[in-house]
Amino acid sequence: LRLGFGSAAILMALAIIQLVVLWFDFEILSRSDRIIALYGLGLGMLGIGLLLTLGLLAATWTRWQGRVAGFFESIGAIFTRLGWFNMVLFAAGIGGYAYLMIGLPQRYLGGTGLRWIGYLALVLIGTWLIKAWQGQMTAAQSVTAALLVSAAGYRLAMLIPELTSYPFSLGWSEGSRYFYASLTFSERLYGFQIPPSVLHPSRYLMQSVPFLIPDSPIWMHRLWQVLLWLATTLGTAFLILRRLNVGQRFRSAMFIIWISLFMLLAPVYYHLLVCAILVIWGYDRQKPWRTLVIVLLASVWAGISRINWYPVPGSLAAILYFVEQPVLNNSSRMKSSLKYLIFPLIWTFTGTITAFATQSLYVLWSGNPVDQFSSSFTSDLLWYRLLPNATYPLGILTGSLLVFTPMLLVILFRLRPIWRLIHPLRKLGTAVILLVFFAGGLVVSVKIGGGSNLHNMDAFLILFLVVLSYAYFDRIAVRVNQEPEQYDQKSYASIYQVLMGISICIPVILTINMQAGYSLPGEKIVKESIDTIQAAINQAKSSNGEVLFISERQLLMFDAVTGIEMVPDYEKVFLMEMAMANNPNYLNTFYDELRSHRFALIISEPLKLNRQDSSYSFGEENNA
Repeated sequence: LRLGFGSAAILMALAIIQLVVLWFDFEILSRSDRIIALYGLGLGMLGIGLLLTLGLLAATWTRWQGRVAGFFESIGAIFTRLGWFNMVLFAAGIGGYAYLMIGLPQRYLGGTGLRWIGYLALVLIGTWLIKAWQGQMTAAQSVTAALLVSAAGYRLAMLIPELTSYPFSLGWSEGSRYFYASLTFSERLYGFQIPPSVLHPSRYLMQSVPFLIPDSPIWMHRLWQVLLWLATTLGTAFLILRRLNVGQRFRSAMFIIWISLFMLLAPVYYHLLVCAILVIWGYDRQKPWRTLVIVLLASVWAGISRINWYPVPGSLAAILYFVEQPVLNNSSRMKSSLKYLIFPLIWTFTGTITAFATQSLYVLWSGNPVDQFSSSFTSDLLWYRLLPNATYPLGILTGSLLVFTPMLLVILFRLRPIWRLIHPLRKLGTAVILLVFFAGGLVVSVKIGGGSNLHNMDAFLILFLVVLSYAYFDRIAVRVNQEPEQYDQKSYASIYQVLMGISICIPVILTINMQAGYSLPGEKIVKESIDTIQAAINQAKSSNGEVLFISERQLLMFDAVTGIEMVPDYEKVFLMEMAMANNPNYLNTFYDELRSHRFALIISEPLKLNRQDSSYSFGEENNA
């Protein structure tokens, strides 16, 4: 009781201080009466709650102690009888917290202070409700569940603002994605054939599904993308768990939430997870040739996805092989090693070659100029972004070490009893694959246009999570006649628990720190903006010139504006890619067409000629 009252009192006191600071920062008295009333109500309720909580805390050291304890025991008994309805109450609490942090009130609730005060209060309440629902849970299990479930609920709530019919782009490249997805059906949609995308064809193939429905609105495409994120992320986590055959519902559920938060944080894009899903689902160590077929299918998909994912299907099959298949004794050590490694090598090399071959065939089939596919090799590498910088405050290298080191130590602690029983070939093979993908992810991350998060570490993350999962659930295979090493587990238990706690808290902390929601203009402003663009288009048509949408092409695709044909060239994302790659053929053609006044009207976001250095976020991209 004292721990609960004390924690609640501290949180309420911090919330009052934060609200008072925001009162002056936002000059609340100059705002509307409604905002003043809401702030006043919040401060009043927190003040009353703080006084009541301090009074109850003080009472636990008086002769009233027994009555206070008995009162809260009786309340606890009531909630215990509510059963699963406690989870309904917890869900309502998560929804309320998400609304305050994501919805309209967020602009008046300030930064991280109230965000974390509210979240810790939510975890405190959630721990109590979960314990009331599942009385047999330990305190550690209840806290873990409250941490992960509340973070997962908040992450789901962050997707809700994307389900809107707002016609303009919600982010820098959102509208561009729908244009490239539409190219799958370009002849039906635009009346002529447009070559498919050079960048990430597999992503746009998946995103094109809603175009099968004639006149599908923009909110449907946004909903489909949200479903893709959720289905592939949860599907990958579930398939990893299914391979482990854990059977413990609580650990299984928490595990799925935990690694799903990691995948959404990077983020690991849904079109890339298709490769992982195929291999994790289809791998069978007892049927290596069947596994090869699965690897080749996944490699074909990787070949039209992203270059650093070309070796992933074969390498993932090799990782599964190393964790599931012990090395059998043989009269010849060299012969035994070669025999053991033969299929991992076949899967990795044939899969990678298949991905490269698929990409080459796609280049020929797509009809796009060959030099447009090499931007990854001609773009600048900004090595300073490995360390903390304006674009990514954590830095790619330092951020990766911060996220992955605690989990690596968890793996080593779990493997300690069987470390000597794992053949060096298995340890070396796993370590080499992880190190290669870690280094590759760092290189890809520092390419100009990236480096603002860990999403280019995605291939390493998937392989690493597989190894972590097998180690955590003690599923690293050893030969049946080998006994684990005995050691004093108690001397290491506290260190291991701290590492597990850190590993659980990392995705939670990073998730709660994420900003969400959109400050969208009202319908009147949106209509006026659309009318302004339509009027400019109508005027341009009178001069018989073409109209180029560099950005916001979805306005044409979803009939927000009408009366012109789509000009497929010089779309913002691809134009930016060519600028960063310094592709002279593409850019010079663009400059020539500007000089010849091909376009009567060009629609773009506002452009400013200001040079920036590395002290600005995306400074080099701005200059390009």
